[in-house]
Amino acid sequence: MASMVSKLARAAFATRASPSAVGGLAGGGRRAAAISGSPADALSVSLAGPKEYPNPPVDENVLKSKEAMWAFYEHWCKFHGISRDRREMARRFKTFSDNARRVHEFNNSNCRGSLAMNRLADATKEETNIRHGYRRTKK
Repeated sequence: MASMVSKLARAAFATRASPSAVGGLAGGGRRAAAISGSPADALSVSLAGPKEYPNPPVDENVLKSKEAMWAFYEHWCKFHGISRDRREMARRFKTFSDNARRVHEFNNSNCRGSLAMNRLADATKEETNIRHGYRRTKK
């Protein structure tokens, strides 16, 4: 009897719709973890969701000159739907180019995984600290 119940429970669990199939979001507004179905890939978990629109890649041509990096920055802004005036872009350009170099170096190293230029690639240190909840205390 116990084995029959466990078989039914396994069958019910296997046919249940996953959060990623229903709406793509798990509880709390987070992206649901997509686990592949084959037993060989049972440990492969992706939190990024489908890669239909990957972030623009950082290649060697981007790093050759400031003009190429600026063109990549403009493409990145357009890709992520970010509109800034030239003065604001110039202010954030050094942070963006430093992050692009860091991403390129990491992706070409022997480390596991990869980095990408997400929508926060030109965020200043102060903006990043505020986003992570760090507040500057006055002395």
